[in-house]
Amino acid sequence: MILFAYASNMNMEEFRENIPLAQKLCNAYIPGYEFCFNKSGDDLSAKANIQPSTNAAAKVWGVLISIPEEQEEHFHENEELDLVQMKCMCSDGEMKEAAVLISKPHAINNYLLPYDWYKQKIVVFAKMGKLPEEYIKQLERMEAKIDPDTKRRERRLEKIAKYL
Repeated sequence: MILFAYASNMNMEEFRENIPLAQKLCNAYIPGYEFCFNKSGDDLSAKANIQPSTNAAAKVWGVLISIPEEQEEHFHENEELDLVQMKCMCSDGEMKEAAVLISKPHAINNYLLPYDWYKQKIVVFAKMGKLPEEYIKQLERMEAKIDPDTKRRERRLEKIAKYL
């Protein structure tokens, strides 16, 4: 299976903790879609998602990851996410079909914001993955809120700091 990974799933180090044989194939984008924070999180914040865009130039960047057949079960039967097959364009111009995790309609909430540490984590992983600078700037401009759980916020920021 080929998976289009975006947001926090782009970090291959963390990804391989669950799927050790996963291999990054290339940086890629999905045309006609946009990145957003609209999936309801258990912590009263928004999590990453993608959705169709009315902007014809819209692209969601991420990475294509090859996952061994025996480890595909990690991505099936999720109450909040659909696994959808989509066409992705590798940065070298090659088109590939990949599975993409997209929030189911009942899991979407357009009135929540992500926590600042979560947004920062995604920006850091986008930089580590060498995604296009304009896309990284777009992520940086997205609105976020301070996590009211100061201990959780400190733990998460400390974890992100090891990648800086």
